[in-house]
Amino acid sequence: MQNSSQPSAVPSARPPAHAAAFPTPLAEHSGTPAHPWRGVLTVCLGVMMAFVNVSSTIGALGAIQQDLHPSASTLVWITSAYSLAVASLVMSAGTLADLIGRRTVFLSGAVVFTAGSVLAFTADRTTLLITAQAVMGLGGAAVLPASLSIVSHSFTDAHQRTKAIGAWASCSGLGLAVGPLGAGLLLNHFTWHAVYLIDVAIGAITIILTPFMVAESKHPTRRLDLPGVLLGTIAIASATYAIIEGGSSGYTSGRIITMYAVFAVSLALFLVAEARHHDPMLDLRLFRNPSYTAVMGVAAASMFGFVGTSLLAVLYMERVQQLSALATGVRLLAMFATYIVVSALAGRLVQRVGFTLMLTAGLVILGAGTLSLLAVGPFTGYNALWPGLLIAGVGSALLTAPSTAAAVNSVPRLQAGMASATVNMFRQIGSVLGPSILGTIVTTRFPDYLQDQLTTAGIPAPDASRITDGAVQGDGAGALPSALTRTVIDAAARAFTDAVHLGLLVGGITLLVIAIPTAIFVRHRHTAS
Repeated sequence: MQNSSQPSAVPSARPPAHAAAFPTPLAEHSGTPAHPWRGVLTVCLGVMMAFVNVSSTIGALGAIQQDLHPSASTLVWITSAYSLAVASLVMSAGTLADLIGRRTVFLSGAVVFTAGSVLAFTADRTTLLITAQAVMGLGGAAVLPASLSIVSHSFTDAHQRTKAIGAWASCSGLGLAVGPLGAGLLLNHFTWHAVYLIDVAIGAITIILTPFMVAESKHPTRRLDLPGVLLGTIAIASATYAIIEGGSSGYTSGRIITMYAVFAVSLALFLVAEARHHDPMLDLRLFRNPSYTAVMGVAAASMFGFVGTSLLAVLYMERVQQLSALATGVRLLAMFATYIVVSALAGRLVQRVGFTLMLTAGLVILGAGTLSLLAVGPFTGYNALWPGLLIAGVGSALLTAPSTAAAVNSVPRLQAGMASATVNMFRQIGSVLGPSILGTIVTTRFPDYLQDQLTTAGIPAPDASRITDGAVQGDGAGALPSALTRTVIDAAARAFTDAVHLGLLVGGITLLVIAIPTAIFVRHRHTAS
């Protein structure tokens, strides 16, 4: 992750230490785009589609739960099936894009994603909806690395490339913002099924435009690394599954421990296979560069904080303030709209200050925004919420595009596909860790906090336990005596707010801690172009 700290960052004349190991082929098979920005904007539609699904599904979860009545553990998989598929397959999809063509893989991913959206629209049971989310995840795993690789290969100038990656990152924020707003509007008039028509519409436009706007390109000498593809997929899938499922079944259960064992074995075999392969899916020599390694940590941390914090904000607004999906989406604009605007400026800013300061500041600001949300109370209004959301949006925007650009710009140009797939993988891992860890903190601490609040309010322990059990299972306070209803509602609001505060505290401190190695190891300069 390396950009010049000077306003005009020129690639270093001396190649990086690892560059000598990668002789540059004579030429890359590509159709040079006459208007590269048209291709960038087209693939950005695909990126936006991938992120619309994430936030619109979260916004529709209440309606889905009321209609399909899934258990709490099953409900988690309605959103997590998508994350599992993307995180598991994104590296393999990046390799495939280099092999057979980036436009081909991107277009195929858009087709699969759109088909999954149609399946979700027609789903009439939970298992079918989870299957549809997995299909969309398969498409998203192809769209994300291929789109980033297309953007990276559309420009030879490192500064132009960074600016284009900034646009790519802005579209992810635009998708996150459009999702809850679109879901809220549609839910006011239709069933939750209509939410998935947003992705169908964006996907159809993307499929139509891609053949005309995006030039084909691929790596001229890349070869299939089948052991790496299989072992890498197993390692990431087992770890991601354990993280997601452990939140509901417990991280010490036999099934989760087995998954971690599968992860450890497959990871060890993957590392051995990649070290020996002549053309590995993931060249481990890149990680000899401390800056490159640190960038991957930043990529994971940025999504850990961004997705985790936004999820806790959504939970607070829906569970404590009792807001609708539309009202929640409107209030989240303080975070998402800020992210979009600042992301568009981040490419220019990083040219002036360099990657080290940019990424360190982004983590600190995102952590500060997360901790600022501790100001919200069980009965406070939006004035206590929006400053923290806005600050978190600024911090996230300073991280996403620069960390992605730093990863891509720190490797030889023909390895940009590998770098883009790797950084996307770490981003997806972060997007799984954020809601899984911080959300688990909230759901596991809420019952204890509620029990304490009820007993403090003078409710006998047996009654407090019964009320707590009902609240955890989603039962309302309607069956309680009218004299207790207000007391229980207030106690639940206080308890849930306290649980959210604990999650925010853990998330904020984690981001601030990660800022330390970022400041130490991330270098300023581009090392490749």
